[in-house]
Amino acid sequence: MHWLEKKYVMFFVVAICSFLQFSNTLNHDYAWDDKIVILDNPDVKAGIAGLGEIWRKQHSDYLHDQLGYRPFVLSTFALEQEFFPMNPKVGHLMNVAYFSLLCIVILLFLQEIVPQKWRFEAFLVTILFLVHPLHVEVVANIKSRDEIFQLLFSLLSVLFYWKWFHFRIWWYFVISLVSFVLAILSRENAIVTVGLIPLTILVLGEGTWKHKVKGVLPVLLLISAGVSIIWLSQLGNASKAETEGMGIVYEDSDLGNGLFYNGLYGLKRYLNFNLVMLRYLKNFIWPVDLVYYYGYNHLKLYEIKDSVSIIGAIATALLTLVTVISINYRRVFAFGALFFFIAIFPFLQFVNYMNDTMADRFAFGPSLGLSIAAVSGLIWMLNKLFSNAERKRRIVAGVLIFSVLGFYSFHTFQRNKAWKDNYTLFSTDIVKLDNCAKAHEHYADVLHEKYLKTNDASLIPQITYHYQASIEISDRSYYSFMKLGSNYASFGNPEMGVQILRKAVQLFPNQADPNFYLGSALFQQKKYSEAIPYFKKGIEFSPRISDSHELLIRSYEAIGNLDSALEIATKAALVFPDDIKIRDAICDVYFGLNEYDQAFSHADTLLYIAGLNPIYWKKAIGIRQLAGRDDLANTLYRAGLEKGVSFDN
Repeated sequence: MHWLEKKYVMFFVVAICSFLQFSNTLNHDYAWDDKIVILDNPDVKAGIAGLGEIWRKQHSDYLHDQLGYRPFVLSTFALEQEFFPMNPKVGHLMNVAYFSLLCIVILLFLQEIVPQKWRFEAFLVTILFLVHPLHVEVVANIKSRDEIFQLLFSLLSVLFYWKWFHFRIWWYFVISLVSFVLAILSRENAIVTVGLIPLTILVLGEGTWKHKVKGVLPVLLLISAGVSIIWLSQLGNASKAETEGMGIVYEDSDLGNGLFYNGLYGLKRYLNFNLVMLRYLKNFIWPVDLVYYYGYNHLKLYEIKDSVSIIGAIATALLTLVTVISINYRRVFAFGALFFFIAIFPFLQFVNYMNDTMADRFAFGPSLGLSIAAVSGLIWMLNKLFSNAERKRRIVAGVLIFSVLGFYSFHTFQRNKAWKDNYTLFSTDIVKLDNCAKAHEHYADVLHEKYLKTNDASLIPQITYHYQASIEISDRSYYSFMKLGSNYASFGNPEMGVQILRKAVQLFPNQADPNFYLGSALFQQKKYSEAIPYFKKGIEFSPRISDSHELLIRSYEAIGNLDSALEIATKAALVFPDDIKIRDAICDVYFGLNEYDQAFSHADTLLYIAGLNPIYWKKAIGIRQLAGRDDLANTLYRAGLEKGVSFDN
């Protein structure tokens, strides 16, 4: 197949294959983290108008502001929303296109830095990378475009630094620096590029060690640029507190990082995260049990004395030794192995703490190093086994290569289907995540959404089962308690709902949600006196949640304590002047106190807020009629007709 060794043919095949490999994602919906980054991100949804806020790092309690500083990739999402609002097909198309571009750059990068005789092997590395199932999350999940951009610009930075090192043309260095900045602005873990550049020069570069060491010193400029961007993003707009007082609470982050769930420190921590690294190696070799979430307690925690921990430490030591020895004998293999170790290091949590134990997307860049090492190791092995049998070596190599690539390609194509939407993803993976608290909650959430759309009562037992499973696996499953209790109340078992929510209040006594949901459940049972202290607690912990104020007003009103209702309502109207439910409640309180002019005034304010909504026009007219002011009622009715209010609805 000498025609395949032609350079332009290689690039053409890579471009076509990378696009076709993920073509069955083009009709997918938004899924997984797309909700946080795109659907619930007002700056992205604002399109071009939101670019200013995107480039100014926000520090609020909203989830979309909890991400790192990634303005470059977020800007691409904003532009897509500007011209193709809420169109996931465009997002998926662009992800596949960017991935194809990345694969072309990988081939270009490898053919530039590896020896001339290794050019076809560089093509095999690229093909292995593009068909690997580990990359499904990155390509099929629009949000993970940050991983594509980070690797794309990091490789360009290394490539142009390599060219600058050999030719000393200043604009090569400038392009390297600009590429590095774009990588950092796409995802912070691009900082590993400052390790990949010396690795490439020192292992694969030509010249004396002194010459190569001097050649990597300008990397200090890249380090300065990267650290400055990250540092400034932490300072920028640090005083912004738009969510202050809103009581936004996120679940215990250790639920996402199961190895820290029970307080993992010292040697035990290092040994277990060493096993996480080996799990990445295993997933690269045998990627048949990939899941979208590796939270508590999907991965087992091992003790120091456990044989698995000991064997894992020995295995890592041997891999390290083989890598070091191969630097002088199999430089390409050593380069690939070291590439993996450097790129995966930020995700092993030896230094920092992460909300996720591991994730397929974290292995995206590091897997390129594994692909290089795998192909290099395979070629070495075949050369040793068939040193005197060229024809047999080619046959065996062909069979191995096509079978392995075919195996990976098939599993990638199949795994793509799981990422169609949240329901498909969660229902597919729940079988493998039966011991994962958050996975049960995720699945119950999409079942509940389906129930709300279809009103299919047969879903209720499943919804209840999965929320129950979540809290049984972990009593720190904050949201599962809220949702399970509320669903019991909604599904006709209010006493069980109250029981669950009382437990939640005990477990999370200083949070607004449990108190509010328990108060709401009691309110639905018309136990207004019991509900009042829980609404008051909810307001104490989250004073800017209007629903707590409204239901507290209604509770006081229901037990006839109109003075207390008026006191709460008056304060709430100042805090939430444009809230329809608060204004509606205060109108009712004044009417109950027979202060009709005040009631009419608040009813008229309702009309201003609600526009042509006939419900509130009928209310404003009705209370005038009940107060015996038919003249005012008739005048308001005619005014409504002139404005176009449809009283028949």
